[in-house]
Amino acid sequence: MRQASRLWQIDARFLQMMQLKQAGLTPDAMDDEFTSMVAEWMGLDSKPLDFTEDGIAIVTVSGPLYKRKSPFESNYRSIGEALDQLLAMEFIPPTVLKVDSPGGMVDGLQAVVGKVAELAERTMVVAVVEGCCCSAAYRIASQAGTVFASADSEVGSIGTFWQFIDYSEAFKQAGLRSVNLTTGPFKGLGAMGEAITPEQEAFLQERVDSMNQLFLDDVTTGRGLSGPALEAVADGRFWPAAEAKGLGLIDEIGSMADVLSAIRSQKKEALNMPKEKLRPVGAQANAETPAETPEETPVAPAVEPETPAETPAETPAEEPTTTQRSLAQYMEAFGDAEGARMFRDGIAWDRAQSDTISTLRGQIQDLKAENTQLKAQMKELGKQSLGEGSALQIGADPPKKASLFGKKQS
Repeated sequence: MRQASRLWQIDARFLQMMQLKQAGLTPDAMDDEFTSMVAEWMGLDSKPLDFTEDGIAIVTVSGPLYKRKSPFESNYRSIGEALDQLLAMEFIPPTVLKVDSPGGMVDGLQAVVGKVAELAERTMVVAVVEGCCCSAAYRIASQAGTVFASADSEVGSIGTFWQFIDYSEAFKQAGLRSVNLTTGPFKGLGAMGEAITPEQEAFLQERVDSMNQLFLDDVTTGRGLSGPALEAVADGRFWPAAEAKGLGLIDEIGSMADVLSAIRSQKKEALNMPKEKLRPVGAQANAETPAETPEETPVAPAVEPETPAETPAETPAEEPTTTQRSLAQYMEAFGDAEGARMFRDGIAWDRAQSDTISTLRGQIQDLKAENTQLKAQMKELGKQSLGEGSALQIGADPPKKASLFGKKQS
């Protein structure tokens, strides 16, 4: 009897994805499935959006930043999706950007920068640096209404670079000759073994300067830095938090706990102002307490009437109303967007529960019907892709006219 090969004993979800691919799943959806699967294997979280118990949104920007989605917490695609989720909410909560990143790629960055800027026009957005906020990460943070950084953080590195390696001398020493067949002096630029000409280098420098100008424009828009003040910080250097504050790169020195405390104390005031600034808790107390209190002139107490006013009947204490439920409780129970809408519209908790239960019952019935149809479709797809035998074909030769990975494309 032939022994089963362990090469076929792979995660069943991988096989399911291959079947979904044959069923017409889009590349982006396939990427999402694969990312979630790898993130689960590695014990990571590929979704950078979270909420505190009282409804403050936290978007994490950490590690090297890339365009495509990855199993790690932060990349332009997953950050963009988190920001889109917030922008789609009817009531957008105060948002904290939790930043610890050395920066990353230029490609894909502009869209994220624009979404942070839009969010800051609609709600309070505070960037909190806990470690590093350099280059592309600073470009993102600069669009927040306020930027805080812990005392041991490093901030800055404003600038852009693009590295090419000229292997032409190494080819010569190795006795190799590169033959580059091209249609123009700039086509094939950077091909291995080809010397980079002065004209090509000048062209590349123009492109880098053009990309960097977008960076400088964003810092000017977000932080208000321009002219000599911008030039002083735009040479690639980075600074500790205290110096970064003096240079106008950040507003305050403080931790995540400081920021959350300040947001909570300021929540009672009018929020959702364009580019709203967050004041530290100490600064709020100082602003609210006058420097000097004028001495009051004693006022004689008013003469009370001889006949006391009629005492009204004692009113029993009211039960807590459903409107006393917090925003966080509504969002946790009914979903971020729907919970925030119900809280804003003052929908009673009991009614919100009953409406949600009715909706869920209908959805469950629909899902049961869809599940039955999907099972039949998956069974048919499994037969088409893996043959008429067992679902995994363990220990048997695969059919000659079928492939686990689909038909080869020419």
